[in-house]
Amino acid sequence: MEDSAVSTVKRKYTESHWLIFAILGVVTFIAGLYLMFSPSEDISRYVTTIGYILIGLAIVQILNIVYRKRKQHGWGIPLGIGVFELAVGLTLVLTASVNYGFHIALIAGYVIVRSVSSIISAFSSFTNMTDKFMWVVEGIVGAVLGFILLADPGISKVTFIRVFATFMLVAGLTNLMYGIHAKDELKLAKEARAEKRRVSIGAKKGKKATK
Repeated sequence: MEDSAVSTVKRKYTESHWLIFAILGVVTFIAGLYLMFSPSEDISRYVTTIGYILIGLAIVQILNIVYRKRKQHGWGIPLGIGVFELAVGLTLVLTASVNYGFHIALIAGYVIVRSVSSIISAFSSFTNMTDKFMWVVEGIVGAVLGFILLADPGISKVTFIRVFATFMLVAGLTNLMYGIHAKDELKLAKEARAEKRRVSIGAKKGKKATK
């Protein structure tokens, strides 16, 4: 019974919030495209832009968590990530003129933490194998990109931005694909529950008719 209750919470945690995943996916993907194809030698402008993007994503995540907590759905990991994302975003905005190496280390750490959390979430919150696969792949790709940034403190500014933009594109696409897939699964689950109710009602009516 306990396992069944946990599975129900996991399903609600993921499927009932498909729109949030889709919105985060679209915003993240567009941000990745902007960073990838917006040429500029002003690294402080890029750092500030990344900071504001992370703040925006964190706010959406945290607002969703407030709703989810009220509904008593799972929210622990997303809350931690949301607060972490907000802290990183604020740090980037407030330290845009600080040493370039500091920003590389901070963003590399952010990418790695986000990627590891995706892998953990894949096994702790998602029951569908397709969903697990998507989030694990995103986590592995993100971790590799994060370690690329961390391993080369002298990485060029253009490469730095493009590596982070690649992470944003992968993360955005994963969120969007999951949002679409979760919506389809939620629709199928509702149809299955409706059919089960119809069968149950029909069975009850049949029993009454035979009495």
